[in-house]
Amino acid sequence: MKRNLIAAIAVATLSFSTAALADEGMWTFDNFPSKAVKAKYGVDIDQAWLDNVRGASVRLSSGCSASVVTKDGLVLTNHHCVRDCAQNLSTAKVDYVKEGFSTASREDEKLCPGMQAEILSTISDVTARVSGAAAGKTGQDFVKARDAAIAAIEKEGCAGREKDYRCQVITLYQGGQYKLYTYRKYSDVRLVFAPEQVMAFFGGDPDNFNFPRYDLDCSFVRLYENGKPAATPAHLKWSTAAPKAGDPVFISGNPGSTQRLLTAEQLETIRDVSLPDTLLLLSELRGRLIRSARKARSTRAYPTRISSASRTASRRCTARKRRLSIRRCSPQNANSMPICAPR
Repeated sequence: MKRNLIAAIAVATLSFSTAALADEGMWTFDNFPSKAVKAKYGVDIDQAWLDNVRGASVRLSSGCSASVVTKDGLVLTNHHCVRDCAQNLSTAKVDYVKEGFSTASREDEKLCPGMQAEILSTISDVTARVSGAAAGKTGQDFVKARDAAIAAIEKEGCAGREKDYRCQVITLYQGGQYKLYTYRKYSDVRLVFAPEQVMAFFGGDPDNFNFPRYDLDCSFVRLYENGKPAATPAHLKWSTAAPKAGDPVFISGNPGSTQRLLTAEQLETIRDVSLPDTLLLLSELRGRLIRSARKARSTRAYPTRISSASRTASRRCTARKRRLSIRRCSPQNANSMPICAPR
């Protein structure tokens, strides 16, 4: 699903709930309502706590959230977040996705090809500079001026330290605020542990936020710096005490999104324009993949046929969507995508 801008860049998602009711909210680390939380829940969330959680929150290049859990760079994440790494490290003799991967010592930890990890280091308000650069402009002139200011801020923010840091200007509140996020990046990320696929994916995965789940959907990687495990003083600590009913629970991760600020017109556009096209495209893809699978003569031929179907489906869908209308959308079973038939 296409995410809006906030979803692509949100670094901190914090929510709390109890067994009796569900309350929720989303805040960036520099705008957490500590006083309101204390008044309502009796919990002190000070800046030191927020800084530690921010420093322990990891964004992986595989698109996943993760958490630093030791002082020497050990990171906990979901199994699917390291599946590509395990596959790339597999050989003709051993399949780490199927058989799992574990290490007896740090020397056994293996570099994940192409994987990078980022931890948010600082947040700076650059709203005045970006807004000032685009003040009085409209249309493409506004966009060009805004983007030029953002590019300059990002370049200046990481000048001379590009090897270890990445700077990104984040747009918040539909352009109401602009923040410069500076990330500490780690390009040496090594696989430490991944369970067998059947254990990590037991019961399927319609939504990996479901609870309870009866699988081992976890994996560990370690951050390295200059060939040694990275020092990570900010990390989360394991607790053997189970939460009690009524305890507030906070979650930090990437990405996070909310559509609460969308106008009625924006929601109508999503409903009437974006989603129908998305359903039509996905239905076309699903039908082509099923047909290709049925025609495949062997396992070796299967990926090629699927790839070919995927490349052409979008073009076919674009050509057909003007003369097709949705007559019905009825799932074949509880886990299948709806099949949309043309009238």
